[in-house]
Amino acid sequence: MAFIFYDTETTGTDTRFDQILQFAAIKTDENLEEIDRFEIRCRLLPHVIMSPGAMLVTGVSIEQATDPSLPTHYSMVRAIRAKMLEWSPAIFVGYNSLAFDEELLRQAQYQTLHNPYLTQREGNARADAMMLVKTVAQFEPDCLVIPSKANGRPNFKLDQLAPANGFDHSNAHDAMADVEAVIHLCRIIADGASAEWSNFIRFSQKAATEAFLLDGDPVLLSEFYSFGGQKHFPIICVGVDREQSTKHLCFDLSHDPAAFAAMPDHALMACITGKPKPLRKVKINAAPTLRSIDDAPAWSLGGLSEAEILHRAAAVLADTAFVARLLEAYESSKTQYDEPEHVEQMIYGAFASTTDERLMDQFHAVPWPDRHLLLSQFTESRFALLGARIIYAESPDLLPPELQESVRTHVRERLLFEGDCKWGTIAKALAECDEHEPTATPPQAEMLRRYRLLLQALAT
Repeated sequence: MAFIFYDTETTGTDTRFDQILQFAAIKTDENLEEIDRFEIRCRLLPHVIMSPGAMLVTGVSIEQATDPSLPTHYSMVRAIRAKMLEWSPAIFVGYNSLAFDEELLRQAQYQTLHNPYLTQREGNARADAMMLVKTVAQFEPDCLVIPSKANGRPNFKLDQLAPANGFDHSNAHDAMADVEAVIHLCRIIADGASAEWSNFIRFSQKAATEAFLLDGDPVLLSEFYSFGGQKHFPIICVGVDREQSTKHLCFDLSHDPAAFAAMPDHALMACITGKPKPLRKVKINAAPTLRSIDDAPAWSLGGLSEAEILHRAAAVLADTAFVARLLEAYESSKTQYDEPEHVEQMIYGAFASTTDERLMDQFHAVPWPDRHLLLSQFTESRFALLGARIIYAESPDLLPPELQESVRTHVRERLLFEGDCKWGTIAKALAECDEHEPTATPPQAEMLRRYRLLLQALAT
């Protein structure tokens, strides 16, 4: 199966409210030989404020981000989708992509009235090279050189890891350069840790992951955390979340199941949300790090023998009443979240209706002057707002005066908001300019000065 290695450079780090400014991808064959490459940039959306910190990291000035010769955000997303569909099916791979780039790519598609799940449709799969690197560091420590932070912990930042392993990453934080760096690391791993590379490919695919979990044998789950730590759990699958079929529920066999089976229902439910936690959740469509117990080194089994793990797994599966109580406790303890307030937060609401999907397809097909006529036909107001914002970003004059003024008000309220909020605002950006200015190099200080002037002009 082919691979699509990709990376994004963005206006900030919030996966809901920031936007992609640069997207780069390289398609390779199964041997990681390049077949094709694609790169595109776009300009800033009217309602998005660029983080000064992101500007200093990427080197993208405000003049570049607002260059009118660049494609609009909508045009960029359309071009990305066309190329990725042309390249499909493939395994999409990024670096820290499942937590970041994937979410930004989903938002970009959702906010431009496309189905956001491109990396999981059309026969595609997805995986995260950062998780692969962390896995290799644990299970094949001689394969890669892992640099250290000042505190002695391993440093998995791509701009540090790639040079430590022979890649000239002088152009770090350029999307295409980062893609090339990830491919370089994957080639080292494919050659030097072939078993880990095979698992990486295998568990990028939902069906293979589900079959592995449902085989009836205990397996080892490895989880890696943002602060640099990791834990390994021997687990046995006992059920599936009633509302999310991709979320499989597994008993953590590092605990003696007899202790939980003896608990009354209220105590068992308290453990689901507290400690000791009997269940681990495994998303079969999120490339989990798994391996067979008999392929796991003894140090990863938490002091248990393989025989004891097998014994505990058999005891769990045999006690169907306990499993039923465990699953019921899990379902009853789920957190009930408030309805999202902002359109960006509604991405994981209900799937679009057939009517709205049809209207989305029409939106992309009809001439620009006619697109606003479709907005009132959407059954969900979130899609009408997203469509109006798309048209406004292309050319406000394409909207009727009343709707144009409504979107303009929405944009101004976003930019000028001064309370606590998730998105970037003028006030936040000005404060961040003040924060970075004392340590900025002369060129960076000049970038910040020019950005400050633009922000002040926007505020008037």
